[in-house]
Amino acid sequence: MSASWLAAQGRLPLAFMGLALAWLVFATGWLVFEPGLLALPHPHPHVVALTHAWVLGFFVSVACGAVYQLAPVALGTTLANERHGWWHFGLHATGVPGMVYSLRVWDLTLLGHLGFVVGLGVLLFTINTWTTVRRSGRGGTVAWSLALAASWLLLTVLLGLLLAANRFWAFLPINPLALLRAHAHLGLVGFFVTLLQGVGFQLVPMFTLGEVRDWRIANVGLAFSQGGLLVLTFGLAWQLSWLALPGALAIATGLGCSGVGLRRALTSRKKRALDPGIRAFLGGCVGVFAASLAAVALVVPGSPWGSAPGGFGAMVYAVLGLAGGLLPCLAGMMCKIVPFLTWMRADGPRVGRGPTPPASGLTRPRLERWGLTLQLAAVAPLLAGTWRLSEPWLRAGTWLLAIGVALFVADMLGVLWHLRFASLPGSTSASVPTTTPDHSRIS
Repeated sequence: MSASWLAAQGRLPLAFMGLALAWLVFATGWLVFEPGLLALPHPHPHVVALTHAWVLGFFVSVACGAVYQLAPVALGTTLANERHGWWHFGLHATGVPGMVYSLRVWDLTLLGHLGFVVGLGVLLFTINTWTTVRRSGRGGTVAWSLALAASWLLLTVLLGLLLAANRFWAFLPINPLALLRAHAHLGLVGFFVTLLQGVGFQLVPMFTLGEVRDWRIANVGLAFSQGGLLVLTFGLAWQLSWLALPGALAIATGLGCSGVGLRRALTSRKKRALDPGIRAFLGGCVGVFAASLAAVALVVPGSPWGSAPGGFGAMVYAVLGLAGGLLPCLAGMMCKIVPFLTWMRADGPRVGRGPTPPASGLTRPRLERWGLTLQLAAVAPLLAGTWRLSEPWLRAGTWLLAIGVALFVADMLGVLWHLRFASLPGSTSASVPTTTPDHSRIS
């Protein structure tokens, strides 16, 4: 492993991670200033804009950065086209802020133009991922999840553009609200859940020194979620609850199978103590599974729960899935990926030439632990406030979330600050204790 190779790694994934941190600060600050948005109906333009700030701004940025790093690692190859990855970064960084603005002011013309910009970036990402998977010649759960997740993301963007065009010209004989729900689930389940069902089996064993001894349960879980999503999407788009219910049940079953597979992988681990990042990731997986059960309850034919604000409904389900599921999953993932990428850029070139700090030594464990814990603690008051339409509960939840996010971002920025040594190959950080590297399982 050459020093020049190590020094070149991580630039593209770290760029996406840095962009994601900026969006996390912005989206959290927006919630702090307008906590009442969570008490509005979910099709409200401001709610849709806030959702895209979180999902496209933070979640998708983290996930794409993770794919650009983990796909070559998991598949034993190199990224097919790093230049296309940088084009994707530029298009994403340019288009998403404009999309969020246009949704907030409900400018559908501007939304269509900027959505097309984001769509071009996603197209490059999808082709890059497909080509990387194909060039590796590998199959299995991880490879299939990467290819399928990228495909679902592209389909989500295309459906979003179709939805925006339909709201402008009204040429489709489909309820726009039903199409919006189908669009949301294509992204949340198709991209994120599919990705977690593959990346989880790479990430958790990698950082706990465990192994997946039997891939059958993981394959079954992925198959159930993919089939279920197809059925659920058609059921939601055409408002057929009798079709949406088996789709939602299949997705919940698939997640349950994946959870069993991850639990079995954990029993084989050599690293017995789980660090905060892995705990957050696993806790987020539990939150995603809980959200899938809530989805089943919402689509039961004749269910008294619906999309109106207050009570158990769509907004409660969204808060549970996003704040209780995806946020801890992706924040926990960042806690593992960002320090390692920073270590490779700043300290990797010195491996074999002298002492280097471990990647885990770049973080501040207390900030990391409290940041992730407070983000998780915020879920309960946010759910209570959304359920009861209570602004005090919503305000308490958003402030807890903001404090947790502030601590988490401070920890991540502290890690990224170590990159200043990347241009000084002969230097060592005086602020981080040095030792020989025993932490690298991603290589």
